[in-house]
Amino acid sequence: MKYKNIYSAIHNFGQSFTSLMNYFDDDYVIDELRNINRKGYDIEIDWKSGTFNPEQMLTERIQNSITCYKTHLEKQLLSQNIDMNRIDSLFFYWPNKKRKHMIAIDDRGKEYKTFVNEVK
Repeated sequence: MKYKNIYSAIHNFGQSFTSLMNYFDDDYVIDELRNINRKGYDIEIDWKSGTFNPEQMLTERIQNSITCYKTHLEKQLLSQNIDMNRIDSLFFYWPNKKRKHMIAIDDRGKEYKTFVNEVK
């Protein structure tokens, strides 16, 4: 287990999820997320449980994407020498009118935060 790789791993995962490669059911997931965010909602995905907030805005496309990405998450982390069992929490956040980011907390209580697909 290499804790120092957590930043890179969650950054890569978040970049992939918010990229144009995330295409389900004939449309881009990021476009749907952007529309939700523009309506004034904060978006949160708990990658450990696979839950999405705001729950009332969850669509089949977003759920299919989350399910698919969650299925491959452990393998992707292992490819960067990270044991998923040592990650206590892993979230994607997109607060309204703020920058998209990933946050992980490891089993030692250390927080890792990285912005994804954002320009400063």
